[in-house]
Amino acid sequence: MKVDVEVLRNFEERLNPAKPENIKIIGYGEISTVFELPELPGIALKRIPNFKSVEQVKRYIDLYFEYIDLLEGAGLRVPDSDATFVERRDGKTVLYIAQKMVGNVGNKVIQTAKADEAEEVFGRVLAEMKKVWDFNAEKRREGLEIGIDGQISNWAIMEEIYYFDTSTPMIRKNGIHQLDTEVFLQACPPGIRILLKKIFLQDILDRYFDFRKVVVDMIANLYKEGREDLIPIAINLANEFFKLNGYDFEAITAKEVEKYYKEDAFIWSLYLNLRKVHRFILTKALFGRYEYILPGKIRR
Repeated sequence: MKVDVEVLRNFEERLNPAKPENIKIIGYGEISTVFELPELPGIALKRIPNFKSVEQVKRYIDLYFEYIDLLEGAGLRVPDSDATFVERRDGKTVLYIAQKMVGNVGNKVIQTAKADEAEEVFGRVLAEMKKVWDFNAEKRREGLEIGIDGQISNWAIMEEIYYFDTSTPMIRKNGIHQLDTEVFLQACPPGIRILLKKIFLQDILDRYFDFRKVVVDMIANLYKEGREDLIPIAINLANEFFKLNGYDFEAITAKEVEKYYKEDAFIWSLYLNLRKVHRFILTKALFGRYEYILPGKIRR
């Protein structure tokens, strides 16, 4: 799939991130907004600004496509996608990730599912996740690992399951994260970036390479989806899945899931609030431009 760069360029030049117009918001992730343009129907777009140079954005794009190849090499199905960048007239460089839209997004399915239907979905997603850790077990001797954010909202539950949260390429080589995290830290006030990097960033990145933590995260996000009633079912299924597949993990508990969710919600709420502070400083105090499209209050 190839996205029309001129459409993106025209959109970028007229965009006011504080009040985006003529776009359809599909959803808000923890880092970026997903939207659709009328000129590109059926394509979900993620916009990531604040790259310091064309060379930096090209490195990110190369890593993105490497990540796609590795995910598919692990056996996951990924929607058709593209990645490109726009250089604005003011010299700013902005990355766009484009992806063919998929139906039956997991969290929408779960929100109305009966207990037995939800259990089937959890089982299918766990089986898909296992492919990643089977892949890592084989590739680790070469110093290569990939991570995923396995929460239910990142999967399309169809006859075949698709994983579509690919815009953050989680690759680790010889224990070193390949992701350029400075891109995401740019969204926060300068004085806070060092603190976030020192206290939270390493733990956040590492969790996506830990099978058990990824599953705990998936279960914990059922609070966010308003399906707390499904948590005991998901816990029992996950513990049984790990046991049957030979993983020597400590059993997941309801208390652990609740604690994890509270801590996770705090971290991402803090991150969003810091971004809003940064936006206020740039736009109201300095009369400048804040490059990110931010959500309002997110239900947690």
